[in-house]
Amino acid sequence: MNRLLIFLYLKYKFESIRSAPPRRGYRKGADIMALTVGQVLTLPAMQDGSLLAGKKGLDRVVETATVLDAPDAVRWLRGQELALTSTYPLLQLRHRLDQFVHELVEHGASGLGLKLNRYMKRVPQKMIDCADALDFPIIVVPEGVAWVEIITPVMSKFFEAKAGKVVQPELFGGRLSQAMLADSALQDLLGDLNALLANPVMVISPMDGLALSAPTNLEPDMQDALALLEEEGWASETIDVKNALTRRTGRRTSIVFTPYEHANGMIGTLVVVERNRKLTDEELDHLSYAKVLISLKVRQIRADQSVIFERQNEFVLSLIDRSMGSQTRATLAARYSAMGKRLHARYVGVVIAFHDIGTDRFRALSNALRVHFSKHGETITGVIHNNRVVILIPEDDERLCQPETFKEQVDTRLMKIGAQEVVWSAGVSQVTAVEHFYRAYEQAEQALEHGRNTSSAGGVHLYDETGFYRLFSKSAMQPDVHRFVHEWLGTLIDHDETHRVDLIETFRVFLDCNGNYRETARLLHIHHNTVRYRISQITEMTGEKALQPKLRLHYHLALKLLPLVS
Repeated sequence: MNRLLIFLYLKYKFESIRSAPPRRGYRKGADIMALTVGQVLTLPAMQDGSLLAGKKGLDRVVETATVLDAPDAVRWLRGQELALTSTYPLLQLRHRLDQFVHELVEHGASGLGLKLNRYMKRVPQKMIDCADALDFPIIVVPEGVAWVEIITPVMSKFFEAKAGKVVQPELFGGRLSQAMLADSALQDLLGDLNALLANPVMVISPMDGLALSAPTNLEPDMQDALALLEEEGWASETIDVKNALTRRTGRRTSIVFTPYEHANGMIGTLVVVERNRKLTDEELDHLSYAKVLISLKVRQIRADQSVIFERQNEFVLSLIDRSMGSQTRATLAARYSAMGKRLHARYVGVVIAFHDIGTDRFRALSNALRVHFSKHGETITGVIHNNRVVILIPEDDERLCQPETFKEQVDTRLMKIGAQEVVWSAGVSQVTAVEHFYRAYEQAEQALEHGRNTSSAGGVHLYDETGFYRLFSKSAMQPDVHRFVHEWLGTLIDHDETHRVDLIETFRVFLDCNGNYRETARLLHIHHNTVRYRISQITEMTGEKALQPKLRLHYHLALKLLPLVS
């Protein structure tokens, strides 16, 4: 992929763009600015493309390009982006595409690139009229063009403009700029920066699931540096206002850090640990230039991810749609397989929902989780309804679906991106054939909703554990359920509410442990004599009925139904 990026960058640099006529918002010479939509149309990849609407908006500046992988992904645009789509996500918006154009404009998009013929065959006139009225360009991208053939020159031009405003690469002896154009990864760039500054460096990007460092092993002072970055209250000094460089001291170390971008409520940060010595003024200049290079590297990573995530989202949305035809689903499966991804016959479905977070925060968290699970075996991930992450886990990796294992995976990932305070829940389905995955999705949703309705905190909930509750959760049965629970547990419920004692929970665990006092005490982390005292209270309040073998089933059932009443 990097070789293709280099080729396209050089081809773009020496061919079409410099020969294009000046446009409003674009100046030749030293003060080169980012591309405009009109100049995007002159790219070699757009030779067979066309302008569909918004001719008067061709001078809109394009700093970057992004692939829309969901119908509501417009909410996550950051401004001056060319939004690209295969039109599959727009199928759900077919009756309000004019409103979709308004949303794009409101979120600062520069234009919209569509691939027609695969899903949408034509653009409704109402959408075209709206784009013309708002001077918002809509361009048709040739079907055979890869998104990277548009994304790369757009980002390269933006980088060229940004780099010219920061510091010239000659300060590095060309080292970092060569690393940027070489067939290297972000980790290689950090390695060169580490050698140049003679101090450890780190890149923290929650949005992209990145936590990289050079050297790669997080030594104690580097771990202290991460904590120092996240914690407030330590002595901080702004050492370069223009380039947003800050020094912070504490935890037996000193760091210099700078945000290289703000994205969806989270900040991508470049950190230098001043282990060996404090940075000189010249090295601070190097750091300012390096963060521009790192920003572009992360944009390249994000561009690659966006293409993969778009395909995955198309596939996931088709699988959970009962009305989707088998032929369309087979076409999407073939496109997914064409990416070199293995498609399994059977999957477990997992749906993750976060509690009480905004759209931007969800975008960052969901992206980090998708990056993580995409690297885990052969899982497939998607985002739906702007508040759910869907994961398809192959049947042979079913161990990942065990509640404790899955919870540890998610919690560890959230901790690494500084979001350990976020509360989340997940529902896990039974194993289901891929062509019937909509059933797995519905099962996971049911398990998730059941868990959220019966648990005060987040957790992982199995569909297999909801069978009993599904029998009693129908609205017609609720009066009988309430009556039954209060007949058998009403006295204990009133006592707990009045005295703030949890006899109910003690009784539940006691019955689950088959009347074993010591095992109950171990699970509740209390002394076994406390258990004996509480059970004696329960026996007395229930008129000696609580421990009668013939009535134990009624108490068991009432305790199981209590969450539905609560």
